[in-house]
Amino acid sequence: MLAPGTVIQDRYRVIAQIAKGGMGAVYQARDLRLRTDVAIKETLFSDDAYRQAFEREAQVLARLRHQALPRVIDHFIERNGQFLVMEYIGGEDLGNQLTRLGRRFASPQALPIVLKWAEQLLDVLHYLHSRPSPVIHRDIKPKNLKLSASHDIILLDFGLSRGGMTVAIDVTDDGTTTPESRKVYGFTPPYAPFEQMRDGDPDQRSDIYSLGATLYHMLTGTLPPDAMARMARLLNSQPDSLRPIQDLAPHVPVAVAEVIEHSLAVLIDDRFRSAREMRDALLQARGQRRPRIQPITNRHPEYQSAAPAVEIPLPTPSVVAPPTPSVAADSTPMGTLMRRMITGSPIRAVAYGPDGKSLAAGYDDHTIGLWHLEDDTPTATLRGHSSSVRGVSFSSQSGLLATASDDETVRLWEVKNGIQRRMVRLPGCQIESICFSPDGKYLAAGGWGSAVVLMTVDDDRIEPLGSLPCPFVHSLAFSPDGALLAAGGFDGAIYLWRIDDLEREGVINGFSHFIYSVAFSPDGRYLAASSNNRVRVWRMPDQLAIETLEGHSGPVRSVAFSPDGQTLASGSEDRSVRFWRLSDGALMPLSLDHSAGVASIVYSPDGHTLAAGTHDGRIFLWRAKD
Repeated sequence: MLAPGTVIQDRYRVIAQIAKGGMGAVYQARDLRLRTDVAIKETLFSDDAYRQAFEREAQVLARLRHQALPRVIDHFIERNGQFLVMEYIGGEDLGNQLTRLGRRFASPQALPIVLKWAEQLLDVLHYLHSRPSPVIHRDIKPKNLKLSASHDIILLDFGLSRGGMTVAIDVTDDGTTTPESRKVYGFTPPYAPFEQMRDGDPDQRSDIYSLGATLYHMLTGTLPPDAMARMARLLNSQPDSLRPIQDLAPHVPVAVAEVIEHSLAVLIDDRFRSAREMRDALLQARGQRRPRIQPITNRHPEYQSAAPAVEIPLPTPSVVAPPTPSVAADSTPMGTLMRRMITGSPIRAVAYGPDGKSLAAGYDDHTIGLWHLEDDTPTATLRGHSSSVRGVSFSSQSGLLATASDDETVRLWEVKNGIQRRMVRLPGCQIESICFSPDGKYLAAGGWGSAVVLMTVDDDRIEPLGSLPCPFVHSLAFSPDGALLAAGGFDGAIYLWRIDDLEREGVINGFSHFIYSVAFSPDGRYLAASSNNRVRVWRMPDQLAIETLEGHSGPVRSVAFSPDGQTLASGSEDRSVRFWRLSDGALMPLSLDHSAGVASIVYSPDGHTLAAGTHDGRIFLWRAKD
């Protein structure tokens, strides 16, 4: 195995090992010549048959060009090993996401994007299978899938154990295979077809089975039974142990379920003959019946009238980095790093208190951190959530802090002593965003349900007011006068509601993908939203798009207007915060660089400071105006 810092071929410096198995390892490395990150796959095969198979794989992969496949850059032999250099695709694979967020995929709100990924995978399989020398992947599973910055699917192969090797390494120049090369392959139950588990001769219909098993898992949240066990039942004249998709996920249209179940036929001759045939069947099935989203209004939120006090130990891993050299506040230039706090857990959301002297941060470790900014000290860690804390919001009036989590709960905390006052449970809705109205009277929460829930908050009472139907929501924002609520939707649209009568004010169709963040300008004249690496600005109330702001190279997770309304800030996965002038939409010549992707940004109430929370557990406080 290669240690971090090792340089091979005088070109690639190893950063870290990212996968390991019985036959090799995969490393993230830096291409010192092109100054980009790459993935390097090392084979540990020692005999000539395996070496030749690996070399053929490199030659085959190097000729492939498809938007859903990583590009092969180099292939070489060094230190008695063979290395394949590929484009590096960062982020979490779908296998880990399914383990962590399985219920999200098996939901009505996720159905459209899962079917979009199905179509993209069928397109790349058609491309692979129709090559002059057909390429059979043989190991399609969630672990070998990642998402691009635009949430498109990327088909990888990091299967290094004997339970799943690599893409088509048995393909020779004339398209034939050899018995020796076939033995390289294993399988990954429960995604492998029967013929592969029996060491038979897989063909393109084997990939169709594996894709069907992957889609079944995502849509139902349940692993399909392995094909060998299903075949045994078939031979014994027993019913198939594969449960119908509709039994597990009634939101999946019948026609779509039938297509996926057809791809999972135990006998190879009973499946679709090609990826193109399955893609056509899926498109037809989607046209027969659109997915129905069940509204949340029939499932009443559960309200807890009281909550016990919780212990609030000081967060021992949290430290404050030394501040920058002392400079008079009025003369500190914009973009100066004022201080950096290290929290010990990835940050999902940050919010300033109404007085600007306190800061709250929601962490991946299920806790909330409270910070006192006058002396840079962590004051409390709030515990009670059982999953990632996705949203934090201070009330401007009551001294309350609202937090929201994947655990389907909203919790109200008394800031001065950290006591949990109330808890609201939204069954079936992992919550992504929460916000108080400017006057503190209303609290809105939304996420993986099919509606935004609006609640009234009076002192320490919280009551449901209504449900506002819309797709999955990632971000919420009240207008400065509290008259409107905006929600950035899963479908790329912004939904607007009037608070006085809970009627929809309109829908702004701004993007084709997830909206990550929405924000109103302080005077209510403008609305901004981000999706992928772009930000758009609309003029209110005529909802006319006036600017499309481009400059980031990664998804923009958060946008925020300065309190004076002159500037829009944007925080991105590209590890930067950028600033835009609202007068002309120009990108200002200032970029705030961070140690990891930026998850959330917020201005202090006086506009002097901007806080940014990052995925590596740091909070950066920047001077935000000259």
